[in-house]
Amino acid sequence: MSEFYETLIVISQTVSEEEKNQIISSYEIFLRREGRIIYQINWGKKKLAYIIKKNIFGIYHIFYCKILKSSVKNLEQKLTQDENVIRFLILKIKNKALNYLEEKFNITLNKKLDE
Repeated sequence: MSEFYETLIVISQTVSEEEKNQIISSYEIFLRREGRIIYQINWGKKKLAYIIKKNIFGIYHIFYCKILKSSVKNLEQKLTQDENVIRFLILKIKNKALNYLEEKFNITLNKKLDE
């Protein structure tokens, strides 16, 4: 059974705009193959709280997706091996958080979860 996840990736500041788009596109393809992307946000370049691998800034991108629990391990492995991804976070979204996300982003997630 598919579950709802939020995946935040932080891409190195050293990548070009074209490389950034390719990296995001590769994760879009992966997530669509493993499930479905419900919503995504490109936060852009932000200052990091601390230096990570000589990066002062990082490029933030968030995916809200519905994928199988078994696919999360594959995603985690892919993110770990990607040299351009300096940090990532994968969170399982509980039903209590769905209402908040729906209001914040003006999207309907509950109905899409049941599909």
